[in-house]
Amino acid sequence: MAGELLKKRREELGLDLRQTADLLKINVDYLASIEGDRFEKLPVAVYTIGYIRCYATHLRVDPEPIIAFYTGHLVQPKPSTVFPVASSKKKTPFYYYVIPALVLILAIFGAVILRQERPEPLKKMAAQPIQQVQPVRSETTQSLPVGKTDLSQLQAVVPAVSNQAISVQKPQATGKHSLEIIANDLTWLHITFSNGKYEEVLLSPGMTKVWQFSDQAVLKLGNAGGISLNFDGSNIGSPGSLGQVMTLVFPENKQINR
Repeated sequence: MAGELLKKRREELGLDLRQTADLLKINVDYLASIEGDRFEKLPVAVYTIGYIRCYATHLRVDPEPIIAFYTGHLVQPKPSTVFPVASSKKKTPFYYYVIPALVLILAIFGAVILRQERPEPLKKMAAQPIQQVQPVRSETTQSLPVGKTDLSQLQAVVPAVSNQAISVQKPQATGKHSLEIIANDLTWLHITFSNGKYEEVLLSPGMTKVWQFSDQAVLKLGNAGGISLNFDGSNIGSPGSLGQVMTLVFPENKQINR
């Protein structure tokens, strides 16, 4: 079995199970369940696959065959059942549309007749042209007395003109969001974007990963205390504690339960 293979490899390397769990920041009961093929003790598939990949990589074992073996035994979420509901909407009789249309046509016809029978004085008033009114320009320039020019008068005029500044609203800059992750400890990550694309990585201490997206992204962490986050140039720091499993949504930067 795959669990026996991992256990045998760990014993060949002379590694203790609890010390290995503390090093990888994985619950020791999860590692024991993986080695003992106790699938009912493991969490959902997305987290268990990350644990298996991290554990196998640490033991220098190819994780893909082991993950393929475990995939058929891991706990999968039950699909929701949707029962079809018969529609109770009845067909609308044809005359429901004909009668309102006839009423609308009669109303338009009556309005046309009343407009043609309008009194003659009103027609004459409507025919008279409207005189255009020329706008009067207001002069705001302050004049100085001819002759001696006082410097204090110039200083009083210049601020009055300079204060009439035209404010121009700068257009708001639009672009992609930037999410930078710096690993301080061994951490498994899984990110899903709004267009359906996703990526799964395992970061070792000192490694950095940057993603750019324009809409929304869901980030799942296997070791929330082992990383530091920078979002759109702002340093968020570590979102949780060592060994904590967490799911975050960006750009809202809030935690959700998955």
